[in-house]
Amino acid sequence: MQTTAHITFISAGAGSGKTHRLTEILHQELLDQQVQPSGVIATTFTRKAAAELRERVRSHLLKQGQINLATAMGQARIGTVNSICGQLLERFAFEAGMPPEQRVLEENQAALLLNKAVDRVLDGERLDNLLAVARRLGLEDTYQQGDFANTNWRDELRKLLNQLRTNDIDLELSRGFATQNADDMLKHFPKPTKTDLSGELLHSIPEVLALLQAANSDKKNTEGYIALLTRFQYELQHDNARWSDWAKLAKEAPEAKLKPLVTTLSETIGRYAEHPDLHRDIRAYLEQVFGLAIDVLKVYEHSKREFGVLDFADQEHALLKLLDNPAVAQVLEDELDLIMVDEFQDTSPMQLAIFLKLSRFAKKVYWVGDIKQAIYGFRGSDCALMQAILKALPDMGGKKEVLPHSWRSRTELVELANDVFNKAFANSLETKDVELIPTRTDQLPGPAFANWVLDGKNAELQVNALAEGIGQLLASRYQVFDKTCQEARAVRLGDITVLCYSHSNVAKVTAALATLGIPCSTAQPGLLATAEATLALACLRRLNDPADTLATAQIISLTETEGPESWVAERLRYLNAGHPKAQWRELSLGEYSQHPLVAAVAQLRTDLPVLTPVEALQRLIAECDLPTRVSAWSTSTALAQKRLANLDALIDLAQQYEDLCRNGLGAASISGLLLWLDEIANAKNDALATPALDAVQVMTHHASKGLEWPVVILMDLARDISDRLWSVSAQSNSAFDPHKPLHDRFIRYWPWPLGKQKTVPLSETFEQTAIGLACRAEAVEEAKRLLYVSMTRARDLLVIARSSRKITGEWLDTVQAPWLMTPPGLSTLKLPNGKKLRADCQTLTASDSPVPVAVIEQNLHWFAPVQVIQSRLPLGFQPSNGGARASTAGRNTCRIGTRIAFQGSPEMSALGTAIHASLCLSFTDPNCPLTLDEVQDLLQSHAVHEHVNASQVIAQQLALHAWIESHWPAAKAMAEYPVQQLLRSGQVLNGRIDLLLDTKDGWVLIDHKSNPAPEAQWRRLAEEHAGQLDAYAQAIEAASGRPVIAAWLFLPVAAGAIQVF
Repeated sequence: MQTTAHITFISAGAGSGKTHRLTEILHQELLDQQVQPSGVIATTFTRKAAAELRERVRSHLLKQGQINLATAMGQARIGTVNSICGQLLERFAFEAGMPPEQRVLEENQAALLLNKAVDRVLDGERLDNLLAVARRLGLEDTYQQGDFANTNWRDELRKLLNQLRTNDIDLELSRGFATQNADDMLKHFPKPTKTDLSGELLHSIPEVLALLQAANSDKKNTEGYIALLTRFQYELQHDNARWSDWAKLAKEAPEAKLKPLVTTLSETIGRYAEHPDLHRDIRAYLEQVFGLAIDVLKVYEHSKREFGVLDFADQEHALLKLLDNPAVAQVLEDELDLIMVDEFQDTSPMQLAIFLKLSRFAKKVYWVGDIKQAIYGFRGSDCALMQAILKALPDMGGKKEVLPHSWRSRTELVELANDVFNKAFANSLETKDVELIPTRTDQLPGPAFANWVLDGKNAELQVNALAEGIGQLLASRYQVFDKTCQEARAVRLGDITVLCYSHSNVAKVTAALATLGIPCSTAQPGLLATAEATLALACLRRLNDPADTLATAQIISLTETEGPESWVAERLRYLNAGHPKAQWRELSLGEYSQHPLVAAVAQLRTDLPVLTPVEALQRLIAECDLPTRVSAWSTSTALAQKRLANLDALIDLAQQYEDLCRNGLGAASISGLLLWLDEIANAKNDALATPALDAVQVMTHHASKGLEWPVVILMDLARDISDRLWSVSAQSNSAFDPHKPLHDRFIRYWPWPLGKQKTVPLSETFEQTAIGLACRAEAVEEAKRLLYVSMTRARDLLVIARSSRKITGEWLDTVQAPWLMTPPGLSTLKLPNGKKLRADCQTLTASDSPVPVAVIEQNLHWFAPVQVIQSRLPLGFQPSNGGARASTAGRNTCRIGTRIAFQGSPEMSALGTAIHASLCLSFTDPNCPLTLDEVQDLLQSHAVHEHVNASQVIAQQLALHAWIESHWPAAKAMAEYPVQQLLRSGQVLNGRIDLLLDTKDGWVLIDHKSNPAPEAQWRRLAEEHAGQLDAYAQAIEAASGRPVIAAWLFLPVAAGAIQVF
């Protein structure tokens, strides 16, 4: 085995042609016959990137006539890290002790199973204890989103679970992490006092409150203090006071003249950091959350074994272990020619360990990445670990190559980025690792940089000012370079992207721009709340449950112009008229006409048993013609495209649900799909579709990585920087060893115990600790890296959009480039190197009556409806629709047994099913008649036992048997006899004959009806069911060649029978 690898790290700055270089390396190595396609492993960050790399290389080979090599490219292992892990595990399944075919959970599937494991572990007293201590520490889950979200135990638990899984940490070893974290954290606290602080406060608060209330002050600060102190006293009495309330009371005070009354009290409260209960709560919380994480992972592992599935972390862990197998190592050393790793800086710690092990086997290794774009620390990637690996690279026999040119941005933007970030990264990178040489030669007339100050007293007005700036860009026909046409053209909406820091700000900007008439595209949650998804799901619910009249109401509301007051009144009249509840708008009954969409849904219900959830949704969308309906709601082609794409996205979600079920997580059903979609919506995982439209894109700065646009507008640059001092992170407790990169990994978690009280002396103490300073320094470095990513997305125009109320802030200040903040009115930007760039520096103010941005409107078109010359017959033939043969024997009637008496008002359909079943069972074995208890159980299973006496039912069974024996002696009786016939019309008759008698002269058909009608109405019943019995008779005659000599209706409740023919 090689002790050193031929490793080359390629430093690829933004827009430096990384994909081109990867393609070039692989193409050239194959042409030089240095490597074989089967000996190639190449990992990319996404499946799309993998497919692009494979096809680019194949295309180059084909152009040079290397057909055999191009064909053999299918043997190369090119894919995401987890795809490659899966391929290697399948290749060495025997050595790994795994099945050759593995079922791997997608991330959302694994998250669902992990959440179930949390629910299974956390219940009862354990849950109560955790919630109580989390509440006192201000870590309870408030279920708030966006700007109002707080740090809570549930989110921290997810981070802890992720770090434990992605750092390959032994679970039993991690049990000690709780105590170590508590010790490390509490050593920065004051020593616990022996004074009973709570007791002193409970003694003194009543007196202080009495004095404050006696002052009868109407000052707001005094009233607020009294309210806060009163609530605190109550919580303290119940041993449940939040430590954030201690901190807040220590800072608060009544009006100046009353302050002396609370001086001693405030001093006592201000000693909260010494309180032994706070120390105990911190220790208890850490013990509970680490213990919970370990137990959850054990249950999670058991669940995966039970279902026979793996997740991505399992694949990585298994491969990491497998690579130590001598037999596997020998095979890989013989076979592996080339390893290429793309986006090296974004790999997780366990993936880094895998790449290091694989590099020992390959003849050549290329790692491609950019330390300046390592921005996924919040996802678990460890920039410090990667930097340690790169630092050790020379000792591993490796070297570094830098891609020096920028192929993306115009010259002015490249020079701007060089000047900003050469200084910003001077503490960690050499100039050659930062600066790029511009290569674009096209000349555009407009400025490359814009500095927009958005005027407005609130965020809404500032976004309106942003819309004003976008409108000016479009109106001025600002010129951008079209990469496809290789020429300049006027900017379009689709060329512009707005970057925001948080998902909540993305939603706000998108909504505000859309209100002003600017089409926007964003991958934000909210799919299931759209009108088109609501309509499709209402149809699905109606299909699944005919009694779901709320779904009917939604269908009517979304497809008709009538308001709720109209159809609610009609619904009440309908019910008052005694019509079936579930058939409202499904059938035309008297003055109540059917709704075409509700009726169309009802027609599909016969196929429901054989449809999967995805098929049911697809059939509904197609056969209810939902695309036509949702397109009609749209005022532009862009909006119509969005709505249609959202319907496709809904089908994709349904497919994800079926994939979940296919992986053993339960049987797929429409009811299950509807429940799962509710969970998806609540978790904000229902992303809106993002079709390729001429619309402004709005996304987060993080989401922009790897992308580019002609015009990029940066927002939220004045925000404060948040570090991970009070969160979950992983670190190495010993010196880095490139041969054991995951050795001595430790999960550090210090929970902030004072809720939203951040500006307190305790916080300042921690900020000055070694760990506090290190976390702050890393946060600053990551903020600079994120700003680098954002500022290098633009090809032609970079816009910095700042609020007039806060011109700059911590994030923008990290790069120490005050010269970027040029005052409004200037047309140039002076770089530190002395060069001047044209710039658009202005203050934008929202117009009092904003004019919507001009959008090119087009007439909306959709497929014309098919002109049906002749209505098609349904495939299934309904026997009741058929004509009846003439009755040759008249309508003979017979009295059979005694009428069944009802007690109360039974549900007639359930009663009929129960009696029908008992009659059927009575013919299964004539020598073993049904017992009274068996009939009673049957009635009870249909919930009609309180309305009908079982002995009466048995009496009617016996009476029927006697009647048959008297009319057709020795006849063979067959109950529930199936019949099917292909009719001349092409339709198929399917049915079951309740009772078929085989006599010497032919067949006799008997149909059971539980109708309690008097004898005077029996003739009408015979006429109503004549068509059904005649159709069955024709099918029996065609199949058997023997005649049907008679057909009867047996009426067990009415105690009689009538001959139909």
